Amino acid sequence: MIKQVLHLLNYDFCAEIALVLFLIAFALVGIKTAVTSPSEIKHQSEIPLADD
Repeated sequence: MIKQVLHLLNYDFCAEIALVLFLIAFALVGIKTAVTSPSEIKHQSEIPLADD
């Protein structure tokens, strides 16, 4: 019975949803990178070297 239920389920849409979510996340990271100002990048790059 469980095998029949699992056989009837269609998981084709899961791959498409995963691809769309990946593309959205990739686009958001790209936009964030493009919008970040050089002064903010310089500030963030100096954080590991700061003595706090």
